Amino acid sequence: MIEIRKPDPTPIRFLPPVALRSDIVYVPSRYVVRFECDGVLYAFNNLTKHLIQGDLPTSVRAGEGYDDLIAARFLVPEDKDELACYVGVSALTRAYRGKKGVQGYVILPTLRCNARCVYCYEEGMTPVTMTPETVEQTIRYVAGSYAGDMANISWFGGEPLLGEAIIDRICEGLREADVPYKSEMISNGSLITSEIVEKMTGPWRLERILISMDGAERDYVVRKRYCQEGDHYRFVLRAIDQMAEKGICVQVRCNVDEGNLDGVPTFLQDLSVSIRRKDYVSVYLAPLYQLRRGERAMPFWEKVVAARPLIERAGFRVERVKEEGETSFGVSRCIADRGVVICPDGTLSPCEHLLQSVGFGDVWHGVTDEAAKREFCRVDRIREKCRDCPFLPDCSGFASCPAQDVHCRKLRELLTVNALKRLVEKKKNDNIDEDDLVC
Repeated sequence: MIEIRKPDPTPIRFLPPVALRSDIVYVPSRYVVRFECDGVLYAFNNLTKHLIQGDLPTSVRAGEGYDDLIAARFLVPEDKDELACYVGVSALTRAYRGKKGVQGYVILPTLRCNARCVYCYEEGMTPVTMTPETVEQTIRYVAGSYAGDMANISWFGGEPLLGEAIIDRICEGLREADVPYKSEMISNGSLITSEIVEKMTGPWRLERILISMDGAERDYVVRKRYCQEGDHYRFVLRAIDQMAEKGICVQVRCNVDEGNLDGVPTFLQDLSVSIRRKDYVSVYLAPLYQLRRGERAMPFWEKVVAARPLIERAGFRVERVKEEGETSFGVSRCIADRGVVICPDGTLSPCEHLLQSVGFGDVWHGVTDEAAKREFCRVDRIREKCRDCPFLPDCSGFASCPAQDVHCRKLRELLTVNALKRLVEKKKNDNIDEDDLVC
Protein backbone atom coordinates (compact mmCIF):
# COMPACT_ATOMS: atom_id res chain seq x y z
CA MET A 1 0.00 0.00 0.00
CA ILE A 2 1.57 3.27 -1.14
CA GLU A 3 0.22 6.06 1.05
CA ILE A 4 -0.34 9.49 -0.50
CA ARG A 5 -2.19 11.09 2.39
CA LYS A 6 -2.49 9.78 5.91
CA PRO A 7 -5.97 9.32 7.43
CA ASP A 8 -7.56 12.17 9.32
CA PRO A 9 -7.13 11.51 13.06
CA THR A 10 -10.61 12.84 13.87
CA PRO A 11 -12.70 9.90 12.63
CA ILE A 12 -9.96 7.41 13.52
CA ARG A 13 -10.33 8.45 17.16
CA PHE A 14 -13.93 7.22 17.22
CA LEU A 15 -13.79 4.21 14.90
CA PRO A 16 -13.59 0.78 16.59
CA PRO A 17 -10.33 -1.14 16.11
CA VAL A 18 -10.12 -3.49 13.15
CA ALA A 19 -9.90 -7.20 13.99
CA LEU A 20 -8.73 -9.37 11.10
CA ARG A 21 -10.92 -12.45 10.62
CA SER A 22 -10.26 -15.23 8.13
CA ASP A 23 -13.84 -16.52 8.25
CA ILE A 24 -15.47 -13.51 6.56
CA VAL A 25 -15.29 -11.88 3.16
CA TYR A 26 -14.01 -8.31 2.82
CA VAL A 27 -15.17 -5.96 0.04
CA PRO A 28 -14.40 -2.33 -0.83
CA SER A 29 -15.98 0.19 1.52
CA ARG A 30 -18.98 2.09 0.18
CA TYR A 31 -17.10 5.29 1.05
CA VAL A 32 -14.12 4.54 -1.20
CA VAL A 33 -13.75 6.63 -4.34
CA ARG A 34 -11.44 5.26 -7.03
CA PHE A 35 -9.94 7.39 -9.77
CA GLU A 36 -7.11 7.50 -12.28
CA CYS A 37 -4.43 10.18 -12.58
CA ASP A 38 -1.82 10.03 -15.34
CA GLY A 39 -2.54 6.37 -15.91
CA VAL A 40 -2.13 5.42 -12.23
CA LEU A 41 -5.01 4.17 -10.07
CA TYR A 42 -5.77 5.66 -6.65
CA ALA A 43 -8.30 5.00 -3.88
CA PHE A 44 -9.64 7.55 -1.43
CA ASN A 45 -11.63 6.68 1.69
CA ASN A 46 -14.22 9.42 2.19
CA LEU A 47 -14.78 8.44 5.81
CA THR A 48 -11.18 8.38 7.00
CA LYS A 49 -9.85 10.78 4.32
CA HIS A 50 -7.05 8.30 3.60
CA LEU A 51 -5.56 8.38 0.08
CA ILE A 52 -3.48 5.56 -1.37
CA GLN A 53 -2.02 4.60 -4.71
CA GLY A 54 -3.36 1.38 -6.18
CA ASP A 55 -6.63 -0.39 -6.85
CA LEU A 56 -8.73 -2.60 -4.58
CA PRO A 57 -9.71 -6.25 -5.05
CA THR A 58 -13.38 -7.10 -5.49
CA SER A 59 -13.42 -9.48 -2.49
CA VAL A 60 -10.78 -11.12 -0.27
CA ARG A 61 -10.27 -12.86 3.01
CA ALA A 62 -7.75 -11.98 5.69
CA GLY A 63 -4.36 -13.48 5.03
CA GLU A 64 -4.59 -13.28 1.24
CA GLY A 65 -2.18 -10.35 0.97
CA TYR A 66 -4.52 -7.44 1.55
CA ASP A 67 -4.47 -7.21 5.35
CA ASP A 68 -3.06 -3.66 5.21
CA LEU A 69 -6.10 -2.52 3.20
CA ILE A 70 -8.42 -4.20 5.70
CA ALA A 71 -6.62 -2.58 8.62
CA ALA A 72 -6.88 0.79 6.86
CA ARG A 73 -10.65 0.28 6.33
CA PHE A 74 -10.50 0.36 2.54
CA LEU A 75 -11.87 -3.18 2.71
CA VAL A 76 -14.66 -3.96 5.15
CA PRO A 77 -16.79 -7.03 6.02
CA GLU A 78 -19.36 -7.52 3.29
CA ASP A 79 -22.22 -7.40 5.80
CA LYS A 80 -20.95 -4.29 7.61
CA ASP A 81 -23.56 -1.58 8.23
CA GLU A 82 -21.40 1.32 7.10
CA LEU A 83 -24.20 3.86 7.35
CA ALA A 84 -24.59 3.10 11.06
CA CYS A 85 -20.82 3.37 11.40
CA TYR A 86 -20.79 6.81 9.77
CA VAL A 87 -23.71 8.02 11.87
CA GLY A 88 -21.97 6.83 15.02
CA VAL A 89 -18.67 8.51 14.20
CA SER A 90 -20.41 11.72 13.18
CA ALA A 91 -22.51 11.78 16.36
CA LEU A 92 -19.49 11.12 18.57
CA THR A 93 -17.41 13.86 16.97
CA ARG A 94 -20.23 16.35 17.42
CA ALA A 95 -20.82 15.24 21.01
CA TYR A 96 -17.12 15.64 21.73
CA ARG A 97 -17.11 19.12 20.27
CA GLY A 98 -20.38 19.93 22.00
CA LYS A 99 -18.78 19.44 25.41
CA LYS A 100 -16.76 22.55 24.67
CA GLY A 101 -19.90 24.67 24.47
CA VAL A 102 -20.67 27.37 21.91
CA GLN A 103 -17.80 27.63 19.43
CA GLY A 104 -19.07 30.49 17.29
CA TYR A 105 -21.69 33.16 16.77
CA VAL A 106 -23.17 34.55 13.56
CA ILE A 107 -24.47 37.95 14.62
CA LEU A 108 -26.85 39.88 12.39
CA PRO A 109 -26.83 43.55 13.46
CA THR A 110 -29.50 44.29 10.86
CA LEU A 111 -31.45 42.75 7.99
CA ARG A 112 -31.34 46.06 6.12
CA CYS A 113 -29.30 46.14 2.93
CA ASN A 114 -28.21 48.87 0.52
CA ALA A 115 -28.39 46.47 -2.44
CA ARG A 116 -31.30 44.62 -4.01
CA CYS A 117 -29.54 41.61 -5.47
CA VAL A 118 -31.73 39.84 -8.00
CA TYR A 119 -31.02 36.46 -6.36
CA CYS A 120 -31.34 37.47 -2.68
CA TYR A 121 -32.89 34.74 -0.51
CA GLU A 122 -33.79 37.33 2.15
CA GLU A 123 -36.13 39.21 -0.17
CA GLY A 124 -39.41 39.91 1.59
CA MET A 125 -38.01 39.70 5.11
CA THR A 126 -38.77 42.58 7.47
CA PRO A 127 -35.61 44.75 7.65
CA VAL A 128 -35.23 44.50 11.44
CA THR A 129 -32.29 46.19 13.20
CA MET A 130 -31.03 45.39 16.70
CA THR A 131 -32.38 47.70 19.38
CA PRO A 132 -29.97 49.08 22.02
CA GLU A 133 -31.52 46.69 24.55
CA THR A 134 -30.92 43.69 22.28
CA VAL A 135 -27.35 44.82 21.66
CA GLU A 136 -26.58 44.94 25.39
CA GLN A 137 -28.19 41.56 26.00
CA THR A 138 -26.25 40.08 23.08
CA ILE A 139 -23.04 41.18 24.77
CA ARG A 140 -24.13 39.52 28.01
CA TYR A 141 -25.20 36.34 26.19
CA VAL A 142 -21.89 35.96 24.33
CA ALA A 143 -19.88 36.74 27.46
CA GLY A 144 -21.75 34.06 29.38
CA SER A 145 -21.84 31.30 26.78
CA TYR A 146 -18.62 31.27 24.75
CA ALA A 147 -16.30 28.30 25.12
CA GLY A 148 -12.68 27.72 24.35
CA ASP A 149 -10.03 30.40 24.24
CA MET A 150 -12.19 33.09 22.67
CA ALA A 151 -15.50 34.01 21.12
CA ASN A 152 -15.52 33.57 17.35
CA ILE A 153 -17.88 36.04 15.72
CA SER A 154 -19.11 36.28 12.14
CA TRP A 155 -20.92 39.49 11.19
CA PHE A 156 -23.73 38.90 8.71
CA GLY A 157 -26.89 40.59 7.50
CA GLY A 158 -28.55 42.13 5.45
CA GLU A 159 -25.50 44.26 4.99
CA PRO A 160 -23.75 44.17 8.38
CA LEU A 161 -21.98 47.50 7.83
CA LEU A 162 -25.33 49.25 7.96
CA GLY A 163 -25.07 48.28 11.62
CA GLU A 164 -21.59 49.76 12.09
CA ALA A 165 -22.47 51.37 15.43
CA ILE A 166 -23.89 48.07 16.67
CA ILE A 167 -20.68 46.24 15.78
CA ASP A 168 -18.74 49.01 17.56
CA ARG A 169 -20.79 48.58 20.73
CA ILE A 170 -20.75 44.77 20.82
CA CYS A 171 -16.96 44.74 20.42
CA GLU A 172 -16.60 47.44 23.07
CA GLY A 173 -18.88 45.51 25.42
CA LEU A 174 -16.92 42.28 24.98
CA ARG A 175 -13.69 44.10 25.83
CA GLU A 176 -15.34 45.63 28.91
CA ALA A 177 -16.36 42.09 29.94
CA ASP A 178 -12.79 40.82 29.33
CA VAL A 179 -14.02 38.42 26.65
CA PRO A 180 -11.30 37.54 24.12
CA TYR A 181 -12.75 37.54 20.61
CA LYS A 182 -11.94 37.59 16.93
CA SER A 183 -14.25 38.18 14.01
CA GLU A 184 -14.95 37.76 10.33
CA MET A 185 -17.60 39.27 8.08
CA ILE A 186 -19.73 38.67 5.00
CA SER A 187 -20.36 41.93 3.13
CA ASN A 188 -20.98 43.38 -0.31
CA GLY A 189 -18.06 45.71 0.42
CA SER A 190 -19.72 48.89 -0.83
CA LEU A 191 -19.55 50.67 2.54
CA ILE A 192 -15.92 49.87 3.39
CA THR A 193 -13.97 53.09 3.80
CA SER A 194 -10.44 53.61 5.12
CA GLU A 195 -12.00 54.42 8.51
CA ILE A 196 -13.88 51.10 8.47
CA VAL A 197 -10.66 49.27 7.61
CA GLU A 198 -9.01 50.85 10.66
CA LYS A 199 -11.85 49.55 12.82
CA MET A 200 -11.48 46.10 11.27
CA THR A 201 -7.81 45.88 12.13
CA GLY A 202 -8.39 47.55 15.48
CA PRO A 203 -11.38 47.12 17.81
CA TRP A 204 -13.30 44.72 15.58
CA ARG A 205 -10.35 42.27 15.46
CA LEU A 206 -11.46 41.15 12.03
CA GLU A 207 -9.22 38.51 10.47
CA ARG A 208 -11.19 37.52 7.39
CA ILE A 209 -13.91 38.92 5.19
CA LEU A 210 -15.97 37.46 2.36
CA ILE A 211 -16.89 39.97 -0.31
CA SER A 212 -19.79 39.01 -2.57
CA MET A 213 -19.45 40.17 -6.19
CA ASP A 214 -21.18 39.37 -9.47
CA GLY A 215 -18.62 39.34 -12.25
CA ALA A 216 -17.67 42.10 -14.64
CA GLU A 217 -18.86 45.66 -14.06
CA ARG A 218 -21.80 45.47 -16.49
CA ASP A 219 -23.10 42.35 -14.72
CA TYR A 220 -22.33 43.68 -11.26
CA VAL A 221 -24.40 46.82 -11.78
CA VAL A 222 -27.54 45.11 -13.05
CA ARG A 223 -27.40 42.31 -10.46
CA LYS A 224 -26.53 44.26 -7.31
CA ARG A 225 -29.05 47.07 -7.97
CA TYR A 226 -27.80 49.38 -5.23
CA CYS A 227 -30.33 51.71 -3.68
CA GLN A 228 -28.11 54.74 -4.27
CA GLU A 229 -26.22 55.63 -7.42
CA GLY A 230 -22.43 55.46 -7.47
CA ASP A 231 -19.42 53.66 -8.87
CA HIS A 232 -19.83 50.79 -6.42
CA TYR A 233 -17.86 48.31 -8.53
CA ARG A 234 -14.62 50.32 -8.49
CA PHE A 235 -15.23 51.34 -4.88
CA VAL A 236 -15.37 47.69 -3.79
CA LEU A 237 -12.22 46.85 -5.75
CA ARG A 238 -10.40 49.66 -3.91
CA ALA A 239 -11.79 48.43 -0.59
CA ILE A 240 -10.46 44.91 -1.23
CA ASP A 241 -7.05 46.38 -1.99
CA GLN A 242 -7.08 48.44 1.23
CA MET A 243 -8.01 45.43 3.37
CA ALA A 244 -5.37 43.21 1.78
CA GLU A 245 -2.75 45.89 2.35
CA LYS A 246 -3.67 45.85 6.05
CA GLY A 247 -3.27 42.08 6.28
CA ILE A 248 -6.95 41.10 6.27
CA CYS A 249 -7.62 37.87 4.40
CA VAL A 250 -10.20 38.61 1.70
CA GLN A 251 -12.27 35.90 0.06
CA VAL A 252 -13.96 37.12 -3.11
CA ARG A 253 -17.04 35.10 -3.96
CA CYS A 254 -18.11 35.71 -7.52
CA ASN A 255 -21.74 34.63 -7.86
CA VAL A 256 -22.27 33.16 -11.30
CA ASP A 257 -24.92 31.69 -13.55
CA GLU A 258 -25.29 31.29 -17.30
CA GLY A 259 -25.89 35.02 -17.73
CA ASN A 260 -22.57 36.34 -16.36
CA LEU A 261 -20.00 33.54 -16.60
CA ASP A 262 -18.61 34.92 -19.85
CA GLY A 263 -17.71 38.14 -18.05
CA VAL A 264 -15.53 36.43 -15.44
CA PRO A 265 -12.23 36.94 -17.37
CA THR A 266 -12.89 40.69 -17.47
CA PHE A 267 -13.74 40.69 -13.78
CA LEU A 268 -10.54 38.83 -12.90
CA GLN A 269 -8.52 41.28 -14.99
CA ASP A 270 -10.08 44.23 -13.15
CA LEU A 271 -9.41 42.54 -9.82
CA SER A 272 -5.82 41.72 -10.75
CA VAL A 273 -5.04 45.29 -11.79
CA SER A 274 -6.64 46.71 -8.62
CA ILE A 275 -5.07 44.47 -5.96
CA ARG A 276 -1.46 44.87 -4.88
CA ARG A 277 -1.25 42.24 -2.11
CA LYS A 278 -2.68 39.26 -3.97
CA ASP A 279 -1.30 36.87 -1.35
CA TYR A 280 -4.10 38.04 0.98
CA VAL A 281 -6.87 37.53 -1.57
CA SER A 282 -8.53 34.32 -2.73
CA VAL A 283 -11.27 33.97 -5.33
CA TYR A 284 -13.90 31.37 -6.04
CA LEU A 285 -16.85 31.12 -8.39
CA ALA A 286 -20.15 30.26 -6.70
CA PRO A 287 -23.05 29.04 -8.86
CA LEU A 288 -26.28 30.58 -7.61
CA TYR A 289 -28.55 28.32 -5.57
CA GLN A 290 -31.34 28.77 -8.07
CA LEU A 291 -29.12 27.23 -10.75
CA ARG A 292 -27.75 24.50 -8.48
CA ARG A 293 -31.26 23.23 -7.87
CA GLY A 294 -31.95 22.84 -11.58
CA GLU A 295 -31.22 20.23 -14.22
CA ARG A 296 -28.57 22.38 -15.93
CA ALA A 297 -26.35 22.44 -12.86
CA MET A 298 -23.72 19.81 -13.79
CA PRO A 299 -22.66 21.18 -17.18
CA PHE A 300 -22.38 24.58 -15.54
CA TRP A 301 -20.31 23.25 -12.64
CA GLU A 302 -17.92 21.71 -15.16
CA LYS A 303 -17.42 25.17 -16.65
CA VAL A 304 -16.79 26.58 -13.17
CA VAL A 305 -14.13 23.99 -12.41
CA ALA A 306 -12.54 24.55 -15.81
CA ALA A 307 -12.25 28.28 -15.02
CA ARG A 308 -9.79 27.67 -12.18
CA PRO A 309 -6.70 28.43 -14.34
CA LEU A 310 -8.15 31.87 -15.06
CA ILE A 311 -8.12 32.65 -11.34
CA GLU A 312 -4.57 31.40 -10.93
CA ARG A 313 -3.29 33.30 -13.96
CA ALA A 314 -4.81 36.46 -12.50
CA GLY A 315 -2.51 35.90 -9.51
CA PHE A 316 -5.02 34.75 -6.90
CA ARG A 317 -5.43 31.63 -4.83
CA VAL A 318 -8.52 29.56 -5.43
CA GLU A 319 -10.58 29.12 -2.30
CA ARG A 320 -10.20 25.33 -2.20
CA VAL A 321 -12.95 24.37 0.21
CA LYS A 322 -15.53 26.17 -1.89
CA GLU A 323 -14.23 25.15 -5.28
CA GLU A 324 -13.04 21.61 -4.80
CA GLY A 325 -14.79 19.77 -1.98
CA GLU A 326 -13.30 18.38 1.20
CA THR A 327 -10.27 16.27 2.07
CA SER A 328 -10.67 16.40 5.85
CA PHE A 329 -13.44 14.95 8.01
CA GLY A 330 -16.20 17.50 8.48
CA VAL A 331 -16.69 17.86 12.21
CA SER A 332 -18.12 21.34 11.74
CA ARG A 333 -19.46 22.24 8.33
CA CYS A 334 -21.58 25.21 9.36
CA ILE A 335 -22.71 27.26 12.32
CA ALA A 336 -25.43 24.71 13.18
CA ASP A 337 -22.69 22.24 14.10
CA ARG A 338 -20.81 24.44 16.51
CA GLY A 339 -22.64 27.62 17.43
CA VAL A 340 -25.68 29.85 17.08
CA VAL A 341 -27.09 32.56 14.87
CA ILE A 342 -28.17 35.68 16.76
CA CYS A 343 -30.93 37.41 14.82
CA PRO A 344 -31.57 41.19 14.98
CA ASP A 345 -34.51 40.62 17.34
CA GLY A 346 -32.38 38.48 19.68
CA THR A 347 -33.75 35.11 18.55
CA LEU A 348 -31.30 32.18 18.49
CA SER A 349 -31.40 30.14 15.30
CA PRO A 350 -29.29 27.23 13.98
CA CYS A 351 -28.94 28.61 10.45
CA GLU A 352 -28.67 32.04 8.84
CA HIS A 353 -30.74 30.76 5.91
CA LEU A 354 -33.72 29.80 8.09
CA LEU A 355 -34.11 32.86 10.28
CA GLN A 356 -37.90 33.02 10.25
CA SER A 357 -38.65 29.31 10.35
CA VAL A 358 -36.38 27.76 12.99
CA GLY A 359 -35.65 29.17 16.44
CA PHE A 360 -34.82 27.58 19.77
CA GLY A 361 -34.27 30.45 22.21
CA ASP A 362 -33.14 34.04 22.56
CA VAL A 363 -30.32 36.08 24.06
CA TRP A 364 -32.36 36.79 27.20
CA HIS A 365 -33.10 33.17 28.12
CA GLY A 366 -30.53 31.18 26.15
CA VAL A 367 -31.61 27.88 24.58
CA THR A 368 -35.22 27.36 25.66
CA ASP A 369 -36.10 24.53 23.24
CA GLU A 370 -33.26 22.04 23.41
CA ALA A 371 -35.37 19.47 21.57
CA ALA A 372 -35.78 21.76 18.55
CA LYS A 373 -32.05 22.46 18.52
CA ARG A 374 -31.22 18.76 18.64
CA GLU A 375 -33.84 17.88 16.04
CA PHE A 376 -32.38 20.28 13.51
CA CYS A 377 -28.89 18.80 13.87
CA ARG A 378 -29.78 15.10 14.13
CA VAL A 379 -27.13 13.17 12.25
CA ASP A 380 -29.21 9.99 12.08
CA ARG A 381 -31.99 11.60 10.04
CA ILE A 382 -30.48 11.19 6.60
CA ARG A 383 -32.30 11.76 3.33
CA GLU A 384 -33.20 8.56 1.52
CA LYS A 385 -31.20 9.43 -1.58
CA CYS A 386 -28.10 9.98 0.59
CA ARG A 387 -28.07 6.69 2.46
CA ASP A 388 -25.92 4.77 -0.01
CA CYS A 389 -23.90 7.73 -1.33
CA PRO A 390 -20.09 7.37 -1.14
CA PHE A 391 -19.84 11.12 -0.57
CA LEU A 392 -22.13 11.22 2.47
CA PRO A 393 -19.23 12.06 4.86
CA ASP A 394 -18.60 15.20 2.78
CA CYS A 395 -22.11 16.54 3.27
CA SER A 396 -24.09 18.06 6.07
CA GLY A 397 -24.81 15.43 8.68
CA PHE A 398 -28.47 16.39 8.99
CA ALA A 399 -31.42 16.36 6.63
CA SER A 400 -32.65 19.80 7.74
CA CYS A 401 -29.98 21.61 5.74
CA PRO A 402 -31.67 23.88 3.18
CA ALA A 403 -28.74 23.74 0.72
CA GLN A 404 -29.52 21.06 -1.85
CA ASP A 405 -28.03 20.35 -5.27
CA VAL A 406 -30.14 18.34 -7.68
CA HIS A 407 -27.03 16.56 -9.00
CA CYS A 408 -25.22 16.48 -5.68
CA ARG A 409 -23.59 13.06 -6.12
CA LYS A 410 -22.13 13.89 -9.53
CA LEU A 411 -21.08 17.27 -8.22
CA ARG A 412 -19.28 15.78 -5.22
CA GLU A 413 -17.49 13.32 -7.46
CA LEU A 414 -16.37 16.10 -9.79
CA LEU A 415 -15.11 18.33 -7.00
CA THR A 416 -13.56 15.62 -4.85
CA VAL A 417 -11.71 13.85 -7.64
CA ASN A 418 -10.52 17.21 -8.96
CA ALA A 419 -9.10 18.06 -5.52
CA LEU A 420 -7.49 14.64 -5.13
CA LYS A 421 -5.80 14.79 -8.52
CA ARG A 422 -4.36 18.16 -7.59
CA LEU A 423 -3.12 16.71 -4.32
CA VAL A 424 -1.47 13.80 -6.14
CA GLU A 425 0.22 16.12 -8.60
CA LYS A 426 1.57 18.38 -5.87
CA LYS A 427 2.78 15.43 -3.87
CA LYS A 428 4.52 14.03 -6.93
CA ASN A 429 5.97 17.25 -8.33
CA ASP A 430 6.80 19.29 -5.26
CA ASN A 431 7.43 16.61 -2.63
CA ILE A 432 5.96 18.93 -0.04
CA ASP A 433 4.48 18.06 3.32
CA GLU A 434 1.00 16.53 3.01
CA ASP A 435 -0.42 18.86 5.64
CA ASP A 436 0.06 21.71 3.18
CA LEU A 437 -2.17 19.99 0.65
CA VAL A 438 -5.44 19.47 2.48
CA CYS A 439 -8.37 21.76 1.85
